[in-house]
Formats: sequence, structure tokens, C-alpha cells
Amino acid sequence: MNNSMGNIHFSEVTWSEACDDIIDVRQKVFVIEQHFREHPLFDYKDENSFHVIARNDVGEIVGSGRITASGRLGRIAVLIPYRCQGIGSNILEDLVEIGKRQHISSVSLNAQLDEQEFFKTEDFLIAGPVFMKQGVPHQMLAKKLLA
Repeated sequence: MNNSMGNIHFSEVTWSEACDDIIDVRQKVFVIEQHFREHPLFDYKDENSFHVIARNDVGEIVGSGRITASGRLGRIAVLIPYRCQGIGSNILEDLVEIGKRQHISSVSLNAQLDEQEFFKTEDFLIAGPVFMKQGVPHQMLAKKLLA
């Protein structure tokens, strides 16, 4: 999977190919910007997950996301200067395509409440109650992939 959107290029990578850059994006978005002090920048799931990255024309990773073998989406992050350009949507679409390719019947994620509209436009439905995670309200959302 390799595609482009203007000056942004998307590709599927393994954790070992891009872990340092993915961790850097997560650090900037989750720790520095969103102040998630206890947010683990990586976990045991990363090594066996499928990752999608977005690179700008000079090769810097400006966004990333992952899907686990069980269909759990997560760690979708786009750097501030690159938001509202469709990059997050493209990462999400690529992750969903990976899920379909892997014959995963549905995907799910925990979304911050203020990000729910983004995921609802991508056909995700509420799949659980609101809960607090590091002081921020979240809710599980899911999307069926296979009939």
C-alpha cells in the first residue's frame, strides 16, 4: 500500500522500519500537545501491528496510526501543521483497508469525545459507554468491515 495526496505520501510500514519516527509523532501529539503524561509511546502491540505513516515531501513522518491483528485501531496522530488536510482520514482509510485485507470482521477504537464526529463521518458507530482516560472523556466506536 503506497499512495499520495498532494505533497503527502502514505505507506504501510513495519514497526522496526519506522519506530523512532512514529514514537516522535506520538510524543509531539499525545505528550507535548495533549499533555498525556502517562501515555505510553509504544507498547507490546506495536511490534505485531500494521502501521500506516504519512510523510511530507522531505521525508518527515507527519502522521501515523496502527491496527492490531484483532482489529483494534489506535495511536492515530497527525502533527498540528498538517491537520484539516485529510491526512487523518487517509491514514484511517488505509488502516481499514488493511483490516479488510486481513479478513477482520470489524474494527474498533477508543475516541476522545471531541473527535467522535471525525470517526462518525467514516461510518463508525458508538459501541460502549463514555469513560475517562487520563482525565479526558473517551468512548469506544466500531465499524463493521465484513458482512
